[in-house]
Amino acid sequence: MYTNMTNIIVRLSCGPECDENSILLNAHYDTTLGSPGAADDALGCGIMMEIIRIMSQRSAPMKNSVIFLFNGGEESLQDASHFFITEHELKDKVKAVVNLEACGTSGPEILFQANSREMIDAYRTVPYPHGTVLANDLFATGLILSDTDFRQFVDHGNLTGLDMAVYKNSYLYHTHLDLDEFVEAGLPQHMGENALALATYLTNNADLSNLERTSSVVFFDIFGKIFVSYSWTAAIRSHVVIGGLALLTMATGASRPTVRGSVSILLSFVMALFMPNLSVVLMKALGTSMQWFSHEWLSVLLFGPMALVGMFTVQYFFHNKRASTGANELATLSGLQLFFTISLAIASFVGLASSYVFALFTFSVTAALVVNRSRAASKTKEGVQVTRVVYGAYFISTLVPTAYFSFVCFSLLDMFIPLTGRIGVDAPVDHIVAVMSGFVTFVFCPPLLAFTHRFGRAVLKKMILALLTWHLIAILISSATLNPYDEFHPKRVFVQHLRNMTSGDSVLYLAHADPGPFYEPYVTEVESMFGTVAKFRTSSQYPSDWNAIYPFNQFLESYVLDTTGYVRRQTRNQTIAESTAPLTELIHGAPKVRAEKVSFDPRTGLRRLTVQCTHPDYIWTVASFNAHLASWSLGSSEPFPYLTRYVIRHVGGHASDGWSLELEHYATGIDDRIRIELTAMETEGFGRDTERELAGSGEIGVMRKLVKARPSWTSLTYFSIVTDTFVL
Repeated sequence: MYTNMTNIIVRLSCGPECDENSILLNAHYDTTLGSPGAADDALGCGIMMEIIRIMSQRSAPMKNSVIFLFNGGEESLQDASHFFITEHELKDKVKAVVNLEACGTSGPEILFQANSREMIDAYRTVPYPHGTVLANDLFATGLILSDTDFRQFVDHGNLTGLDMAVYKNSYLYHTHLDLDEFVEAGLPQHMGENALALATYLTNNADLSNLERTSSVVFFDIFGKIFVSYSWTAAIRSHVVIGGLALLTMATGASRPTVRGSVSILLSFVMALFMPNLSVVLMKALGTSMQWFSHEWLSVLLFGPMALVGMFTVQYFFHNKRASTGANELATLSGLQLFFTISLAIASFVGLASSYVFALFTFSVTAALVVNRSRAASKTKEGVQVTRVVYGAYFISTLVPTAYFSFVCFSLLDMFIPLTGRIGVDAPVDHIVAVMSGFVTFVFCPPLLAFTHRFGRAVLKKMILALLTWHLIAILISSATLNPYDEFHPKRVFVQHLRNMTSGDSVLYLAHADPGPFYEPYVTEVESMFGTVAKFRTSSQYPSDWNAIYPFNQFLESYVLDTTGYVRRQTRNQTIAESTAPLTELIHGAPKVRAEKVSFDPRTGLRRLTVQCTHPDYIWTVASFNAHLASWSLGSSEPFPYLTRYVIRHVGGHASDGWSLELEHYATGIDDRIRIELTAMETEGFGRDTERELAGSGEIGVMRKLVKARPSWTSLTYFSIVTDTFVL
């Protein structure tokens, strides 16, 4: 639920003839708790303001109008953009959208969602392209736990468009460090020139009348200089040609895959993903975790050697002692070609646009084998043609794929490694990063598998032992010397000071969002600060503990400290210090919930009521209750047809201090009531260093004390809430 959400809208147009088809540029001016929001999303707002300044001084758009939406509620689950695209009078004029976002502070920004051929073609006009359908497909899987206003425009407005975001250095995202001074120099200019080019093309040249949604478009950039895009039909045709060339080399003998060589490639890939997990087991045994967090490249340095050990060990056992080293090389390189050709066929069959990566590998290895055939054919020994792989073939098979995928894979690590700091305490992040590092190691230079056979099994064995030694040394050194977190790669700590009006408790909740070290040293330090011992609580056992930040609460687990003793010791009011009454009795003006228009129909067994909530000086209320609902006044969806638990979050904009909700539930009678637990966040302490004191208690400052003592390697998201229970 949301009320009083505010959008600021600017339209530039040549007149009524341009207004039927409009392009929407969107950025949000709100920011999240405790974050200044320089990159997320003042950057996008500033870029749009500059585009307005430039375009308003040009001649009017020749073809389509442009609408700039500065929306005021993205961080609260995209409420303001939802309002615009479902309710505003201009919504039906919008035909496409360009969304400007940020989850990092360093560039370049990436095109990571696109859903029409026409809009992707429009992106070809930008001066500094950076985007790949790999990111598009990865985001579609849900593995990237993030969301933007783009979803509202697509789901509720049926729009096509582009979603662009700054993504590097995501460590500072949604923290107190999202400041102007940490936004990379040149980034606003880079993103601004791209956005201006898009706005110019879409208003003057694009036909917005017949845009069709599709995910079957291949697109990628080449080192940020060249943008390539083509249709799925063209992709399939190219895949057929590339696959046909691969089969032709096999038929002519340029490629000589054997069962032994082909199986070795598949097993090498599997072992590249599996073996780094043994490194995780060793790190856990040493009592360490997430050593790689503050340096993206360190993950490959720690886990890559074990991936190579797995890959090389397979090749060691599959080396054919009865054949020459050259024959082993050629069989393995041919097996690699077969592996990528089959992968290309499967990916094409399921319609995966990212299949272009398999096409690139297949074509490179095929070209290498053709060159190898012509070069190796001239080599003979005692009148017999020698089976071998020349150095030129290795160069051709690795040059383009290794250069391209080193760029892509490290961009992937730039995106994903910081994300592990906020995907939940139960996520096996070490294993996830280990598998990802193994994958990066494999795709970085697959022909290396063939090259390992050049010097025979004895040398290959020494390479495996050397890699194991290096790996052990690296793990021991990192475990002894590295801390996962530092000032600019902080651990995210969530703090809420909860005052329970029902139980009378006054407690402090500490939570984190990754499985890295937390109790030691942070929680123990807070225990000493407040002179109490923390109790551990999981989100599964206590799902409503963090309702104030629903739905992110599902990723947290807590340590709870009773601060009642601290408040009584610190207050200057002797009456409060000596009293045994709950401290919550000193809270004035807490939120209230009441029932109105209550009725019961004995024929249907339905009880109706209107829930009225008032919360002056409070914000972001969350009501949770168990009920078997028949209907409600929320128009966006229908209630479930069975008894279940509901969590309803209300977000209010300017001057919003209440809400109402009509419910109809199955009951045994008019006195069969609903028990509603209400959580409300105080406007004081809303990510700031102010705090609402208990009446008459003096300056206690539980939250202020915690914030003042914040270690430099943590980033705090903090707030104070009250919770109460009402039976309606």
